[in-house]
Parts: sequence; C-alpha cells; structure tokens
Amino acid sequence: MKELYFFSDYLNEKYGRPLYRVPVDLPFSCPHRMKKSGSGCVFCPEDGARARHLKNNLNIKEQINSGVKYVKNRYNTQSPYIIYFQSFTNTFGDISSIRSLYSEALSCEEFSVLITATRPDCLSDEVLDYLEELNEKYELWVELGVQSANDKTLERINRGHNFSAVEDAVAKLNSRNIKSAAHVILGLPGETEEDFIYTARKLAELPFSGVKIHNLLVLRKTPLASIYEKEKFKVLNEYEYASALRDFLRETPEKRIIMRIQSDAPEADIIAPKWWMKKGQFLDYFKNFFSGVTDGGSKISSVKTDDGSYTLYHPVYKQNFHSGAGAQSESLFKFINPCRIKEKLEEGRTVEILDIGFGLGWNVVKSVELSESLGTGYLKILSLEKDVKTLEAALSLPEISALHAEILSTLLNGNIWKGKKTEVEVIFNDARSSVRKCQRRFDAVYLDAFSPDKNPELWTYDFIRKLKGLMKEDAVLATYSAAFPVKGALIRSGFHTGESPAFGRKNGGAVASLKESFIDKAMDPKERNIVTLSTAGLSYRDPELTASPEIILSIRKKTVEKLRYLGIPKWYQAKIK
Repeated sequence: MKELYFFSDYLNEKYGRPLYRVPVDLPFSCPHRMKKSGSGCVFCPEDGARARHLKNNLNIKEQINSGVKYVKNRYNTQSPYIIYFQSFTNTFGDISSIRSLYSEALSCEEFSVLITATRPDCLSDEVLDYLEELNEKYELWVELGVQSANDKTLERINRGHNFSAVEDAVAKLNSRNIKSAAHVILGLPGETEEDFIYTARKLAELPFSGVKIHNLLVLRKTPLASIYEKEKFKVLNEYEYASALRDFLRETPEKRIIMRIQSDAPEADIIAPKWWMKKGQFLDYFKNFFSGVTDGGSKISSVKTDDGSYTLYHPVYKQNFHSGAGAQSESLFKFINPCRIKEKLEEGRTVEILDIGFGLGWNVVKSVELSESLGTGYLKILSLEKDVKTLEAALSLPEISALHAEILSTLLNGNIWKGKKTEVEVIFNDARSSVRKCQRRFDAVYLDAFSPDKNPELWTYDFIRKLKGLMKEDAVLATYSAAFPVKGALIRSGFHTGESPAFGRKNGGAVASLKESFIDKAMDPKERNIVTLSTAGLSYRDPELTASPEIILSIRKKTVEKLRYLGIPKWYQAKIK
C-alpha cells in the first residue's frame, strides 16, 4: 500500500532533525490584482494569506525576529530555519527589487531552506536565472499556484492563467534543477471528485517534487464569500475532504513529498465549512483513515478528543460518534447530569435508563461508573443498538478502561452485563422496532443517535411520541442535539423543553420532561417562536416507524415547500411595531 511521505519526514531524513518555517511577508502583489478589473483569485483574502502571527507594518527584519521567536518558543528549536515567502506572488516585480528584498531577508538569520510561493505566469528568464543562483546556496523550493488542472475552474475562480502555464513553468524549473511543489485546492466551486482526480493525474505527469493540498475555505471579505452567499455551493466537511484527499494522494507518484494537507485561517474569518476537528486532530484522523482504507473496504478510524478520550468515525454516517470537545465528557454533560441520575440514585431508587444508540458505550460506561461508586440505589440500563459491529469497533478504542472493555466484551457474548449496583442489557435491532415492543417505563432517556440529517428515523415526532409513552412522570429525556426539528417534535409531543449547559459548541443540547420543574434552563422565547411558528421547526415524520431515512427527509422537504407556498416563513421574525 502507498505510504504518506510528508515534508517533515523528508527534512528529518535529510537534516537529521525538524526544520521550522519562518514566514516573511514581502511587499509584492499579484498581476491581476494590479489590473483595474481584477481583485485577485476569488478565494484569496486581502492579506494574501499572510502568516497569522505577523503583525501589520513590520519591516523584514522585525518579521524574521518575530518568526524566529515564535518557533523557538513553540518548538524549542535553534537555527538553521526555513524561510518562507508565502503571501501573494513573490516573483512579481522587477528583478532588482526581487534581488534586494530576498537578499535582505536571507541575511537576517541562518537559513538552510528557502520556499517561495508564486504563480506559473510570473517566472521570467531573469527571475529563473536568479532562482538558479539561490538554488546553489540554499535548498530552494518554488511553490507554484496550480489550484486545478481544469481550465474552466481556473476561469471561474479568476485565476488569470490556464493549466498550460503550469506545464510550462514546471518544465522550466525542472530544467534548472529547481524543486517545485504544486499548490492545489480541493472543493473549488463546481468541481467534483472526478475533477480532483483529473488534476491529480495531470500533476502526476509533470516533474513536480512536492504537492501542497488545501481544502477550500470560504473566507470573509473575499469575492468567494459573495458567490457562496448567492449560490450556496457545496463545501467539504472534514470527512468528505479526507475521502477526496485520500483518492487524490493515491494518484500522486510514490515519494512525491506532501508539503501540507490542510488549510489554516482564523476561525472568525471562516464562513464555511465549519469543521469541529482541530488541525492536529484532522492530521491524526487522516493518517489513520489513509492507512486503514483499502480497495476492499474501510476501517473505522479513531480520533482523540479534547478530554483525552477517543471516539470513532462512522464511514456510513460520515460523522464521529462524539463531540471533539470530549467523548466521555459529553456523556456527563449532555446525558447523565441533565437526567439527574446521581440525584435519583442517592435517593436509594432503582433507576432505569433507556439508552437510544449504544454506539461506543461511553454513555453506558460513565453511568455504570457513577452507579458503582455510590453506595445507594441501583441502576438498570436498556441500550438499543442497530449494529453489533459498532461494539466490536469500540474494543479497538485506545486507552479504554478495563471496565469499558469488560462491558463491551460481555455484551457481545451475552447481551447482559451485571455489576454490584448496575445491570446493562443491549438489544441489537432497529430502535424503532425495539421501542414498539417495549413494555417497561424509564426514569431517563438518552437520545444519542447520529445527527438528524443523517439518522432522521430516530428523531421523528412519531418516535419521540413513542418514547414519551415509555417515560415515568418524573423522567427526563436528554440529547446533544439542538436542531429545531428535534425541539419541534419534543414540544409537539407535549414535553416541557429546555436546554442543557453548552459543551463543545455555542448552544447546549435539548432537555425534555413532563415536569416543568425538571427543566433548569427553559427555551428562549425567540427560539421557541422559530420552532413553532416557522418551517425551521417542522418535525420529521414516520407514522409507521418503518420509513427509510431518504423517505423521511423527502417528506419533510416536500412539506416545507407546501408550507412556504402557503405563507409560513422559513424563520420567525418578530414584527416591528
């Protein structure tokens, strides 16, 4: 199987240790930014993607001092470094200015490697001669902006050149023994997986030494932001991008160096996509994903969350099982605490929990740990899970406790696990079928299915109404979801509905009970109006509890269209008096 070969691996092999980049923002622009009709590529921000730690109005020496201080503090490293001319087009200017600025920067610190970013249409013979001189003193890399091999895409994004310019530029650099890396963006407007593969194959035919791949970011104050607002073209979430990236890299020649695989920008500047994974989490996830996927199928990949516990990625639902803020913490803050499990056990009661979606078992395990640690009460958990393979996959989680592993193994072998103060039963079946047959009544319900847009069958008004019939008068239903259709189903089912404390995201999950006093934080009146007086809160429907996800989603979409035609607004807005 092909192995990933990152720039860091290459540097370690060649220099015996990591080398770190010191970005420098030289006073260059781009050729089509200089035209009256041009504002640059549609995706490019005003600062030309300058390094985030650089402040405005720093001269070259101050920038380098700032960059060196940053890498020293972060990585505890010493010279030599990599000098990186990143923003805008660093060969766009007269040759005397280019020579002067490069020389000034290179004289400020000890550098072994020079990376300069430029466009394929900005490499004059004079510039190439100078780059050839630099290549004798430093290890020189020219980062060529390619973005796509599709000329229609290049025109759409206002790139200002076609792909033949790339072919010509890399040939000239190669003839002078200068290393070049292709900068590519996956997810450009209008492009599909077939376009990504086409670009990968065209680049594979050319003498590039490396490739730098970014996921498309729609950033504020860019022309792309306006296009996105009008067209709402598809952007790639982390799982879709990982899949596209994997397929792209499979077409990349062996040992071609991977300079980078992910975009980076201040979160406040990003309009879309909104990933939950942080940079390091995505890198770890992708390495596992890439190595675990073969032509014959897929292997569920583990992802470390912020509290140190692990979750898994589900290849069918294309989601992680838990929040990146913490798998085990989510169980506590979204389910156990809102359902008042500790308080009920401390009263000496036998507490019964209905757990919808056993998944990796974190909700069950954390509830068991709580019950076993208390000297009062007894806990019974009935957990519903459609796929037995999920429990098998959970056994592969890194660093799980002996209790967690024992519960998983026991349930896989006999469906029931018993402790001193707790018993757990799992039923492997469609939860809708299990709920229809269930005769028990519960003190708490953990509703922990995958998100409503992926797993709508467990979020319908009809399913939630069925759950209500299984709940005791003082029972609480808790879920991580804050989706308006879910809250709409809870309200229409007759629940008092509120919000759990925020964890891992801006808003908390939903909490519902037949007793209003059990709702610590009531729903905001404005949000309640959105849920009840607009199509945003229209519930999913599945009257027979047998419909497929596709049918459920289709029914809701058609119903929304009818209601909009009848004048029901998409969002409720208070009338201004």
